[in-house]
Amino acid sequence: MDKLKPCIHGKIDTGEVDLYLTLAVYNFGFWFNGVRGFVILDDMDPVVAEVSTSGDYTIYSLSGNCSSEYINRLEWSLGIQEDLTMFYKLGMDDPLLGEFIRKYYGWRLRSTSLWWALIIGVCQQNASFIQGWRMLYNIIRLYNRKVLVGKAEVLLPPTPYDIVSNKALLINAGTGYRANTIYNVAKTFANKELDQDVLVKSSSIDIEEELKRIKGIGSYTARLSIVLAFRKYDLPPIDRWLRKIISLVYKVSLKDSEKMWMRKWGKWSGLAALATTIALDAKPLSKAIERIKNRQLAPIDENKPTPLNLWKFLK
Repeated sequence: MDKLKPCIHGKIDTGEVDLYLTLAVYNFGFWFNGVRGFVILDDMDPVVAEVSTSGDYTIYSLSGNCSSEYINRLEWSLGIQEDLTMFYKLGMDDPLLGEFIRKYYGWRLRSTSLWWALIIGVCQQNASFIQGWRMLYNIIRLYNRKVLVGKAEVLLPPTPYDIVSNKALLINAGTGYRANTIYNVAKTFANKELDQDVLVKSSSIDIEEELKRIKGIGSYTARLSIVLAFRKYDLPPIDRWLRKIISLVYKVSLKDSEKMWMRKWGKWSGLAALATTIALDAKPLSKAIERIKNRQLAPIDENKPTPLNLWKFLK
């Protein structure tokens, strides 16, 4: 197991950002324990930041040397400099997201690498919230890639090379047919056919088309990956679940739901889509609809895994 060495210490000026919410949402217990989180800044040549909910951080690397660019990368990953003023203005009185935005004003999306964003997206294909995230959990646990950060053993996502060299573990992780798509994604990255630094300069439409060239990647997975990896929100990942909710809340046809959502949220459409899953505890559609009818539009479930408390259950 490689031991990472501390290279930068500091404290984040969080402003309006709530680091507890930002580190907690859609996370595992081995990356967040309620007071401290590990943020992976480079998942190939490992660089890991240990961050407290108060904003204190230490960045670790293999060499013990790292540039100030990693501070920028940490703040970008946590959305520290992201101005959500217009998103909040659009949503404060929204019939679906208004309550969530008022109560969870400090939440920011936690971004990740394009490689891992695609794996997250694939595991969400035709799966419930907990099914998809358990697949991810199993993948991380089974490939068992670890580094030592201070005194803590920290799990890392497998690299594309790990997966190409041992596809069988994907089957053991319960990914089913998705194993082939994950393997295709891994081969694409192992062969260096995608460059995140080049794609970041492209439009969301162009990135989506590039990602859809990978066999098994459709619009939903591509768009979710764009949201998670690039913080580009203009193309919303809309599945059957969200399409039905939009139709119900805004009284539009299923056919027109995506157009309506994009008119409503504009360049924040993707962020609003993810916020909806958090607000409704990512409940199955029938229960989500019941929550909407009862005006329960912010996270309330503490006894079962939800996007907000997943880290308490999958450790």
